[in-house]
Amino acid sequence: MFRHTVVTAPPKSLPLILSDLRTATTRQHQVLEKRIPFLTTDLVGYTRLIEAYYGFYRPLENLLFQRAMSIPDLDWLIRSKTPSLEADLYALGLDAAAIDAIPLRTFSFQPRSAADVLGVLYVLEGATLGGQSLRNGLYSRLGIDERSGGRVLTVYGTAAVLLWRGFLACLYEVCAPIERAASVVAAQSTFKAFEDWLEQREVLL
Repeated sequence: MFRHTVVTAPPKSLPLILSDLRTATTRQHQVLEKRIPFLTTDLVGYTRLIEAYYGFYRPLENLLFQRAMSIPDLDWLIRSKTPSLEADLYALGLDAAAIDAIPLRTFSFQPRSAADVLGVLYVLEGATLGGQSLRNGLYSRLGIDERSGGRVLTVYGTAAVLLWRGFLACLYEVCAPIERAASVVAAQSTFKAFEDWLEQREVLL
């Protein structure tokens, strides 16, 4: 779930914001992808990964909520991953008390603009799309599907590509240089914060 797949064909002239984000974060993405052990972990390790994801996504999505809800056509309520992560934790055997006890990351970052939010979501939405490719491997190795702890990997179902394109349409509205720079900083900060958090939770390779 950090494969950051891009399956939509961009316009002939790649929008500057997408070019900026790809250039700025490709190395971070490649490094992090190699360290997240979805393809090799056992069920205990997978559960710890989902706990770590929950501890990151829940506070971050709470921070994004107000600004994200104000972005036209973003459909934020569809995009939040926290409910799916919580459902997965229940399916993996945790009860409400255990979920409440999961450590949550503290963020100093405060999104002040749509550009900030969209920079963060460039990372999260790319990870969501990339998660689709993990589904078959997890099912064959661990028996995990959307009903038994893998809902977050298939959260958009057949609408995954459509929702990615919808996100890109919002992202392409970030045109001014100062806004593009803000999106890049937000994306880079999100990658770093996530890797640092997973390192702290001791779930990385």
